[in-house]
Amino acid sequence: MSSIEVELVKAFTQNPAEGNPAGVVLNADALSAEVMTQIAAALGYSESAFVSASTSADFRVRFFTPTEETKLCAHGTLAAIHALKIFGPVHQETAAGILEVDVKEDGLIVMTQTEPEFSPYEADRTQVAQLLGLNPQDLTDWPLQIVSTGTPKLLIPLTSLEVLRAIQPDLEGIKSFCRESGAKGFYPFTLGADFHARQFNPLAGINEDPITGVAAGALGAYLIKHQLLGKNTFIVEQGENLGKPGKIFVDTTDKIKVGGYAVSFGKTTIEI
Repeated sequence: MSSIEVELVKAFTQNPAEGNPAGVVLNADALSAEVMTQIAAALGYSESAFVSASTSADFRVRFFTPTEETKLCAHGTLAAIHALKIFGPVHQETAAGILEVDVKEDGLIVMTQTEPEFSPYEADRTQVAQLLGLNPQDLTDWPLQIVSTGTPKLLIPLTSLEVLRAIQPDLEGIKSFCRESGAKGFYPFTLGADFHARQFNPLAGINEDPITGVAAGALGAYLIKHQLLGKNTFIVEQGENLGKPGKIFVDTTDKIKVGGYAVSFGKTTIEI
């Protein structure tokens, strides 16, 4: 049995009582995928990050939910960059590709997402509404679409914040839908001052994720494609209903970029 030290970081916040928690394991070169999954499961966060050396970028980061590896994770990226105490632009090697991350002078961490991909899968509005415990009229007439800027999410536009808060997800049904469609989670959102959202990805062991940067990036790509927002930057607020609120800054001016702040909240040791 060995002891693995884990840095604990909250992403998309500057308040250690809020935000999306992630574990970060530095110098993870010798760890297998099985061990990384075990560590992520022991931590119990939606995702955790494992940093190792890279021959093609400044470093490599792998992201694991409690049950599987994912290609890209925004809050895991923010957590890893914060734990590494990096300032200025760097490149991280991920399973989604080599992506730039920049740390601004005020500590804002901005990560570039992958090029947008739009799935041709056609989701049934009535079925999707039922899987969220809603009525079809609770969805707006904006398109239902699976969009990826690193991880494919089903984007679901809702009529109000009250409807968003009223969601009662059918987690088993969402699992089945995702297996069939290729989506890696449901991302219902609504327009407020900017946007509010929630994210359900039970197929990856995440019943509800507090704050989801890759989904916010997908939302940015979706808004551009359908010409639904007359500005290039916006904020997504997420996690309020879980008591883990945070803000995601999205910039679609050039490439899709997602940013946020991060703060440490301690360390722990996992015995493997």
